[in-house]
Amino acid sequence: LVAIILPSSESKKIDPKFQCKKVSKASGKNELIEYNDAKKCIESFPFDAKFAKDTIDAVSHFMSNYYVFLDLANEEPPKGFTYQRVNIINELKLLRKKTDKKTFKSNYDFTTALQNTIFKLKDGHTRIINTCYRNFVYDQNLTLYSVVTTDKEKNKTQVFDDKLDPSNNDCEVTEIDGKPALQAIIEFANNSISYSKDLGVRFNMALAPSSGFFSQQFTLRNEFPETPSITYNLKCPKKSFKLKREWAIVYDGAFDNFCLRNTSTSSSNGTKLTSRDKTTKSTSASRNKNNKNSQFKHAKNVTKDFYLVNNGAVGVAVITEESTKESEKSIHALADGLDQLNKLGAKKLILDMSNNLGGDVSVVIFTILLLFRSQQQPNIFPTSININNFTIPVIEKDFKTHSDHFDFYNPYSYLSFPSGEPFKNASEFIGLRKNLTSSLHLDVLTPNAEKLLNSTSSFRWTSEDIIIITNGFCISACALITLFLSEFHNVKTISVGGFLDIPMSFSTFPGGLVTSENLIADSAGDTKFIDLPNGNLLLLTVREAYDFDKKSNITTGVLEYLFKPADHRFYYNESNARDPSFLWVDAANILNKNN
Repeated sequence: LVAIILPSSESKKIDPKFQCKKVSKASGKNELIEYNDAKKCIESFPFDAKFAKDTIDAVSHFMSNYYVFLDLANEEPPKGFTYQRVNIINELKLLRKKTDKKTFKSNYDFTTALQNTIFKLKDGHTRIINTCYRNFVYDQNLTLYSVVTTDKEKNKTQVFDDKLDPSNNDCEVTEIDGKPALQAIIEFANNSISYSKDLGVRFNMALAPSSGFFSQQFTLRNEFPETPSITYNLKCPKKSFKLKREWAIVYDGAFDNFCLRNTSTSSSNGTKLTSRDKTTKSTSASRNKNNKNSQFKHAKNVTKDFYLVNNGAVGVAVITEESTKESEKSIHALADGLDQLNKLGAKKLILDMSNNLGGDVSVVIFTILLLFRSQQQPNIFPTSININNFTIPVIEKDFKTHSDHFDFYNPYSYLSFPSGEPFKNASEFIGLRKNLTSSLHLDVLTPNAEKLLNSTSSFRWTSEDIIIITNGFCISACALITLFLSEFHNVKTISVGGFLDIPMSFSTFPGGLVTSENLIADSAGDTKFIDLPNGNLLLLTVREAYDFDKKSNITTGVLEYLFKPADHRFYYNESNARDPSFLWVDAANILNKNN
């Protein structure tokens, strides 16, 4: 028996509790963390081959059994989208082989590789989260934006807001770390942002004035930056100079609880049609700070998020989410705001759905029916879910017992497509077994939403009176609303930002439904359910939504993989990037020209 005793100095090098002392202390006092201290801490968590293999095995199980886009992800991208086809199961197998070759220097190294593998899907609903590392926030204390001035200059990157030195605002950024600024942003959007299949939308997500989660990602990150600082070449009216800006680093949360104890991150609540995971307070505050503007030059405020432009002739509804947690409050606010605009005589309506984080599918149906009353089904896109042999007994049991609780596999939670009638039997929901997915089904309006809808008077606006404007950052449930209004009610759309003269989507990742791995396995009756090791949470898309021909009710494609560019295009400039009322006036001009 040979005992190897490391010197105390050597053992401390691989002891996270020792290496993370400064991080732990700073997080407890809400103080800034030095870059090298964060680096030492993150890299001190040792690589564990068994942990890595168990994690990959669990992820592979869930992706192969429940991920609805498994086959589509391995097909060539449709024209208009920018991403690489990926066989995600093979990618995970290759990653597993690397765990035997000591490829990874630390747990963080492995976790990042796994995360980047999942990110290749460019599916904003699907990702793996490590709660320890995810709570680090890296902030440049400035935001950038892209303006389009002339055809010759095309896109130009400028400083949107420098919180440390406001005199830099609107200076042109010519280079970033030695690269042309625009090239640096595009490369980052292409390689490091995974929340859209449209590169133009990802480009917008890298910059201001995007707000909320997934926004301003070039200068405000949750992933450890490769370098302690970024150098910007600035061209200002009176001088040109280099600005070296170090990362301001904080840890949002109790570091010891998230990183130094074995805590499970499995969620106990399902989430329908949302794209959000844990948004830290500091991240959220930083991302929203530059976008709060209570006084708009060309708009009169009516009530929260509702405005009038063009001397009261055009109403504006700013809709930033279809809240899952507060869906009742959300639909009441929407109905009341639109009712006020209608009573004040607004003849036209602009729906500003930029920076919309999505939410509850019930709010999707409510919003569509609130604007366009119709008894005709279908009133939302149909969806389907993967069917496995072990899910069939669960479906049959739910139908036999007339279960009234929402469940991913409960036929009573949905209506049949296209009739909108309840399913007659379990087999009708299961569909043909030659297909991997269930038969098509529709989500339902909640009783409270239906009651509110019936008590709200119809509005004056027709399809020609309404226009939708977004920066492409209209995700999940928001995408379902805008796509349905555009497809079936002929509402015109405007996308803002992106690249000059390159068509851009007005929404992104409509998906179908996202949930965590433990919830879908529990709902499916999965006896082979493999727990993800502590500290990890897998979110994945488990239902896919379909476009369809309303005359024949035949599906025409999976929405996630259909490129739907806007009818009209605006670009950001120094004025409208800070004050959206400039965009609203331009949108109102389009509405007025159409009539």
